[in-house]
Amino acid sequence: MPPNQSDIASLVTSNDDDSIIMNRILPGVFQKSSTKKDSKTKMANATATTGTVTADNQLRPLHCVAQQYAWGRLGSSSSVALMKDAQAMEEDDDMFSIDEDKPYAELWLGTHPNGMSMVTVKDENEDEASPSTEANKHSLLDYIRQDPELHCGDANCQDISYLLKVLSVRKVLSIQAHPDKATAEQLHADHPKIYKDPNHKPEMAIALSEKVRAMIGFRPLAEIAQHLEEYPEFKAVIGAKTAEEIQKLDVSPEAVKDALQHMFQGYLEQPDEVIHKNVDDLVDRLRKMEHHDDIQKLILQLEQQFPGDCGIFAPLMLNVSELEYGQGLYIGANEPHAYISGEILECMACSDNVVRAGLTPKLKDVPTLVNMLTYKSCEPDIQNGTPIDEFTTRYQPPVEDFCVEVVYVPAGAKYELSDIASPSVLLTLEGDAQLTQGDVCTMNITFGSAAFCSANTKCTIEAGPYGVRLTRAFTNVFHKN
Repeated sequence: MPPNQSDIASLVTSNDDDSIIMNRILPGVFQKSSTKKDSKTKMANATATTGTVTADNQLRPLHCVAQQYAWGRLGSSSSVALMKDAQAMEEDDDMFSIDEDKPYAELWLGTHPNGMSMVTVKDENEDEASPSTEANKHSLLDYIRQDPELHCGDANCQDISYLLKVLSVRKVLSIQAHPDKATAEQLHADHPKIYKDPNHKPEMAIALSEKVRAMIGFRPLAEIAQHLEEYPEFKAVIGAKTAEEIQKLDVSPEAVKDALQHMFQGYLEQPDEVIHKNVDDLVDRLRKMEHHDDIQKLILQLEQQFPGDCGIFAPLMLNVSELEYGQGLYIGANEPHAYISGEILECMACSDNVVRAGLTPKLKDVPTLVNMLTYKSCEPDIQNGTPIDEFTTRYQPPVEDFCVEVVYVPAGAKYELSDIASPSVLLTLEGDAQLTQGDVCTMNITFGSAAFCSANTKCTIEAGPYGVRLTRAFTNVFHKN
């Protein structure tokens, strides 16, 4: 293992419930089984086909922005910090160093103006191994727009349609939802200072730690009815009339939607004094109990992080899901959700549109949220991705904005990363390898290395002695309308 990577691996620490495994080699975690035919076509002595790869559209190192939101993991316990630190070491950048007392929440790979990635484009006479300088760095957006047909496969394309992130979650994120396109367009037109773009923001989350916890979507009606019996404080908050409506257990779609909307609206519109009294009563009662189940533990955890907040009741209404390493969760438009803890690979349509309701000091737009939610009552659809061959697993959402693949190549093996009709970004999750595009480009990658890959270009991955796992994000060219 390269020296700088072993240093990173030794710094990764976590608690028993939420361990980071960014530098662990686990062949087959993301893959199930595949045929020998797949193996022969992609493995062994495969060599990169240069195709249309030239010095103008070869792989480019990508330098990413780390966001330090308050909910992020602290210091070296954050994979975001470790990845950013690894990139800084690659660049000989002494401007970044990990502060063990500061949070590191998100690493962004893309063209979002609040976290623009930079590409390195060196002069033909420059040594590729030489450090990057400000003179040879360009914003990814500018680089794409220099020749959109070359980099995007479409002369009319002016940007990429997705944003890839790594999240390191220490404290629960706000209860939120993202609007669909029609709602986003209206919100942007009416309130451009709050909703700054007209785009939707569906998301795909993939667990990078042993356990990722999230609240997502409304629980089945029967579970909510049971919680109304077990938690009188919850019943007091949503009101007796709405509680009675839910406890009828009319499971027809319209009845369920009406009951959930009445519950959610009544709960969010309660006066602060009603919320605070019932939060205090609930927390006092739970603290006197000798044993707590998982929901009660979460309620007490939320109360510590956001004392008195209405979102403390959220686990009684929303599904609390746990993703194991490698499992994915698609979050569509107008679905309430909140990440609780864990290390997450996340890809989304590029947008800032978030409508919040609780567990946050930020603006809560209750009327908009109440009106836009789907109010579906069901368990979340947790997926393991689709094995494409022996080494690649694809997480494909039902939208055209993005798609994610995770690729694992065992030690010493070669694998041809196929060309796709979309620009893509690559991020190394663990291990090390050499990427080649014929005799045009050679790039050494380790944990945290990122790269931009122009559309319709291939590369060969030759894994190092510990294997390599990387992810690729791109426009969902496989989506069918």
